[in-house]
This record gives sequence, C-alpha cells and structure tokens, in this order.
Amino acid sequence: MKQFIGEEIRTFLRAVDKYITKPFRLDVIGGAAAALSFRAESGTVDIDTTASTAEIEEACKKARSETGLSIPLGSAGVYDGPYEYETRLKRLPLKGLVKLQIFIPEKHDWALMKIVRLLQKDIEDIREVSKTIGFDKDVFLNRFLREMTHVMGPRQKLVNNFLAMMEELFGSDESNRMEKTIRADNRWK
Repeated sequence: MKQFIGEEIRTFLRAVDKYITKPFRLDVIGGAAAALSFRAESGTVDIDTTASTAEIEEACKKARSETGLSIPLGSAGVYDGPYEYETRLKRLPLKGLVKLQIFIPEKHDWALMKIVRLLQKDIEDIREVSKTIGFDKDVFLNRFLREMTHVMGPRQKLVNNFLAMMEELFGSDESNRMEKTIRADNRWK
C-alpha cells in the first residue's frame, strides 16, 4: 500500500476543508498524527480519526478527486489512549484551513496509543519520532502507571508491550527499573 507523507496529508486536508459546510473538529491519531506533527517521514497508509461524519466522508471523496490523493480517512475501529489524553490534545495550526480543525495527541499519549497494539510499524513509528523530537521516560512511566489501567485486554500483554518499547527507546536498565516500579504499584497487580 502507498505510504502518504506529511505534505500529501496536508494537501488532502486542505482540499477536504473546501468541501465541508461548517466547522468540524477532526482528532487525528496514528501515523497521520506523526506525519503531521512529529516530523515523521515514513508516512502512513491512512488518516485515523476518533470520529467521522457523512459530510466529512463526502468531502473526502471530492478531495480525492481534486488532489489525486486516495488517502483513506475514517474512524479508528479500536484505540485506547491514556485516560486524560483528551485534555492534552493540541490544535494543529495548518495554513489554509478555514472550517476543519485538526487536533493531535501529545507525543507521549500518541506513543502510548501505539504501544497498546505494538505492531512492527508502530515500533518503527515510535522509534522515528523518538529520533526527531524525543520522549521523556518519566512522562511515559507516570502516564502508564496512572492513565493506562482502563485499557481492556490482557494486562500482562500491555505491560510487556510497554516494557519492550521502553527498552527499545531507553535501554534494558531503564526498562528493568520501570518494570520494578510497575510490579510494585497496586493498580497493576
């Protein structure tokens, strides 16, 4: 599948903006958020959002025709982020937008959303963002401990995904330290 880079996504979103009739908030997550806001150059196959409407879908059809960019845009079927991530969403100042308001998760929240699933592409995306804008290990651990306990599914898998990614980013000593802290926290027993 074609990987769309940041500039292509921006062009597409500007075209979408032309075809909507009223202001619309679009919370963008996943690889598109990294391409738009975190200087990731690897691209993404789609634009995942937390919500879409029939009007946005129709505007996307027209934007695809206008731009020649066949970028899928739609609601992510399943996504989990830190409990308070919505309070940290940031509006993306994208020149040329009039009605479309793009919001992006804070970088640690974005990475934690990817860690829940942690496919190879997620690992690559997180690594790339780490190299371009960096992460803070303490923010990761604090948010994981306090704001990820609601995530459904096998708890041990989530812990393993988190620790594997922390080892990838910060090394085994740091991952081991984090594991001890997680194991000692009653919320994770």
